[in-house]
Amino acid sequence: MLRRLLGSPAAVSGHLHRSLSTHCVSTNLRRSLSTAASSSSHPPWAIIDYNTLVDDSPSSWAPGACFDPLQPPRVSRISAPPHLLRPRERPGPGTNLVQLLTGHVTAASADGHLLLTYYDIIAEGPRASWNQTADMEVERFICNPISGQLLRLPYVSGSRKRICYHRMGLLTQPGPGGARFAVADIVSQRERVIDRFLPELGRWDMVVGLPCQPTPEREMDMNQETVAFGGRLWWVDLTCGTISLDPFSYRPELRFVHLPTGSTLTSHIHTKSESAEERDEVAKYRRVGVSEGRLRYVQTSLHEPFVLSSYVLDEEASSWALEHQVELKQVLADGGHECKNRPPQIAVLDPMNAHVVYITLGEQEHVVAVNIYQDKVIGSAPLQNRYHYLLPCVLPPSLGSSQFPETGKKGDMEAIDVLVSCGRHYKG
Repeated sequence: MLRRLLGSPAAVSGHLHRSLSTHCVSTNLRRSLSTAASSSSHPPWAIIDYNTLVDDSPSSWAPGACFDPLQPPRVSRISAPPHLLRPRERPGPGTNLVQLLTGHVTAASADGHLLLTYYDIIAEGPRASWNQTADMEVERFICNPISGQLLRLPYVSGSRKRICYHRMGLLTQPGPGGARFAVADIVSQRERVIDRFLPELGRWDMVVGLPCQPTPEREMDMNQETVAFGGRLWWVDLTCGTISLDPFSYRPELRFVHLPTGSTLTSHIHTKSESAEERDEVAKYRRVGVSEGRLRYVQTSLHEPFVLSSYVLDEEASSWALEHQVELKQVLADGGHECKNRPPQIAVLDPMNAHVVYITLGEQEHVVAVNIYQDKVIGSAPLQNRYHYLLPCVLPPSLGSSQFPETGKKGDMEAIDVLVSCGRHYKG
């Protein structure tokens, strides 16, 4: 489990970091919600690094999340100060123990809220040996990235050591008292069990024996983030298909949709002997996401001329229709980018424009925006770090003034209402 956490980008992965420069921490940045919402501007959406940093610098006093949204194709990052994570005491200098504070942007809702997961890891010896020996504790938050507000979630099964991460998703609904939300995870496909959190309950609620139509031919292995669309959460296996449910429903039902014809990989791809790295490799060239209000699936062929195929889910949410195909090798060459004998990797779909797909090239040296209908590169940005996984997040104008309906404490749920505008300016 820990090795996948430390090394697998599609499971819970990515390189782990513990520090962040303190350029966004300054004493003149503390503002009220109304001031931050009215004075700041930001792009309509952002590409976010899956790894969320922990700013453990001595001056890290920030009372909320710190987010600096950049115009795509540049990559934005979000961080949190360690005091909000309730970290354990740092191991003393006389021990061989190492502490690592790190986190992930687990999912994004359709209105820009984020599900953040942070880990407090203590282990002995070099990180490469941390397979079964590390002591991990976890904190989860719902985050408004524009205002910085965080809502701490209760511990699953009441234990901070219960990692139990598969692919949690976040779904929000507008309401008179603020955004209503639900967090859900598929615990067991075979037994059709989900675990969900609803604020009105104030605790995690396990639902067993859910109906599913149709039934997947094999157990799915979710290898991208869960997508919020159409009032449902969609879990994605990029070798098989999607499975979705409404977490707000009193009696939720699972629905399965195959990938487009010819995209489903044969059963030998999912043998137990197959490594996580091999499964993750498939995910580099495929993606399910929301764009212009429709659920879409995009994939690239693994051989020249690297054909990108874009599909859209029909109105009945039962099958995919091919929308467009384009040969990426020539389009990228005309735009000054060579594929270097490796297929282009799908980074994210543009949530605002279904004609635009963001891809990474080579050893993920650049993020390149391609208009697949105009057959041209429309933008690119170098990557400052080796990003293993990227997520799209919409940032509607109303997000800055959105507040969680629950404040104070209910059970173990805690809203952190002190807000911060931390480096929150739009770099167009």
